[in-house]
Amino acid sequence: MSVLIKLRDNKNLPEAESQVRDYILKKPNEVIELTSKELGEKTYTSAATVVRLCKRMDIGGFNKLKLLINQEIKYFESKNIEILDSTSIRQTDNIKEIVEKLNTINTQSIEETSILINTETLKEVVQLIKNARILDLYGIGSSHIIALDATFKFTRVGKNAINFALYDRQYVQALNSTPEHFALLFSYSGESKQMIDIAQILKDNFVKTVSITSSSQNSLSKICDYNLYVSNKESKFRSGAISSRTASLHVVDILYTVYCNYDYKNTSNKIHKTRIE
Repeated sequence: MSVLIKLRDNKNLPEAESQVRDYILKKPNEVIELTSKELGEKTYTSAATVVRLCKRMDIGGFNKLKLLINQEIKYFESKNIEILDSTSIRQTDNIKEIVEKLNTINTQSIEETSILINTETLKEVVQLIKNARILDLYGIGSSHIIALDATFKFTRVGKNAINFALYDRQYVQALNSTPEHFALLFSYSGESKQMIDIAQILKDNFVKTVSITSSSQNSLSKICDYNLYVSNKESKFRSGAISSRTASLHVVDILYTVYCNYDYKNTSNKIHKTRIE
């Protein structure tokens, strides 16, 4: 995962470490030229605070942090990604401004999500989908729409994919699941009580699971066996969960396409066969 995104999305830092984090995000180009002592002075903290932040982020030390930041700055600049971009829809925006802002929000959401994808995790998840006798997909509210899209895609290529709209039926499906099942759980916040309860039931039933959540630390990702993350830059104007929906659908498309690519000829034939004119 990107170290800059990981820093931005950590909402539970002590105040002193939060001050260091904010300075890093605002002035990353300056930070890579500083020592830990100098950064501590500029943030009215200390070198020890800088080191503690690095340890909390599972980074070897401040020099390693600067190296990672330097690499990411170049990538973000090449993709025109603003790590602190706060584009939001305002009441005074005209139609053209709304169109342009939504384009920015969705484009950056997809770009960030692509950065967050761990290819090794992705490979393992796709293999588990391939091996599972039944693929279960769970999601409540707007996340159900994502689960429904994934269900239809995998059903078209011959996978026994199951998704229920009502929570009580999802709950029963989890209770009846066996290790022959594999489950995808969608929850942008990762704090949906329903999804957390279902994840725990699946864990108790020895069913392998993958969560698709925002990149911030969350309860659902701690329960699931695998985690795939989407951008945590949801617009303040959250009509229909705009950027989170776009990012989550992007992850579904990646999973589906990689799955199809493993058996390209067979899945291509099934897609052609199930096409509805």
